[in-house]
Amino acid sequence: MPDPTANDPSDSGYDREDRADPTLRAALIAVGIAAAVLTAGAGFAFDAHTAVGVAVGGAVAFANLAVFVRVGRAFLEKKHTLPWGIVAVVKLVVLVGGVWLLLRNGAVAPLALAAGYGAMPIGITLGVLFGPKPPEDGAPPPPAG
Repeated sequence: MPDPTANDPSDSGYDREDRADPTLRAALIAVGIAAAVLTAGAGFAFDAHTAVGVAVGGAVAFANLAVFVRVGRAFLEKKHTLPWGIVAVVKLVVLVGGVWLLLRNGAVAPLALAAGYGAMPIGITLGVLFGPKPPEDGAPPPPAG
């Protein structure tokens, strides 16, 4: 008889509740891939400075979406709402302030940063279109594996 705890995720310290929704995970992965593709394209079509700006914009987009997913899930599950509310405000301040500093100091070109940040809508769209579909309401989730 197989051991029922053999595939128990709690044995490895992996918490099933902490796992992101598969569709959101696909969107995050797609944002990262889109940022990499846009960065490579900027490197080939333009220069290294432009590619760095696109990479920074893509990193900002990825980080912004990753934090948004965590904050949104915490709010929807109504777990620890106050600390996650503070995280959401800090995220907004860091996002706006960080982008302002990058542009103010001339570290990256505005258009390159915007092109990199464009990885977010591209990645979300591709992740939702081609990633795993959420189960229908009332339908059991698909079997794992």
